[in-house]
Amino acid sequence: MQKRNRSIPICRGRAQGLFSTLLPALLVVVGLLRPSPVLAQRQPGAAGIGFQVGGPGGLALKLYRLDPIAYDAVISTDGDDYVVSHYHRLWEHPLPNSPLHLYLGPGLMVGVGDLGRSPELRLGLSTEAGLNFYAERFEVFLHVTPTLRFLPNTNVTLDGNVGLRYYLRVP
Repeated sequence: MQKRNRSIPICRGRAQGLFSTLLPALLVVVGLLRPSPVLAQRQPGAAGIGFQVGGPGGLALKLYRLDPIAYDAVISTDGDDYVVSHYHRLWEHPLPNSPLHLYLGPGLMVGVGDLGRSPELRLGLSTEAGLNFYAERFEVFLHVTPTLRFLPNTNVTLDGNVGLRYYLRVP
């Protein structure tokens, strides 16, 4: 008699492999940068630019507004078949007795797929939840992004990312 695999498809394989790769990378970055108590990046008007790896990986931007609100965006492409961006409004709170901050917020996914054939609009809702810390003008972050895509078809994904941003403007 065969056993049925009852695991959730979006959490198996891709997500497990992603986190087993990203977690050691984050630990190395934490060790190299050593979190510092510098909180200037969290001031209203602070703007950061960097990158994130995972799904979707790409250019990562962040702008802080009045405490505890921040906006982040990631722009990703495979260079051939799609361009997609995620936008989130985040609430960020420091964890007590820790250099880490917890953030969470709703967002929107917009993109274009099948660029080489007949372009299709990609549209969906997403949420982002993660942890970050600062070392001087750098922000190191790790988050998960569940996404519910509506167009061109309905699809649910769970992605994870690790990234680094440099703050160009610190008020």
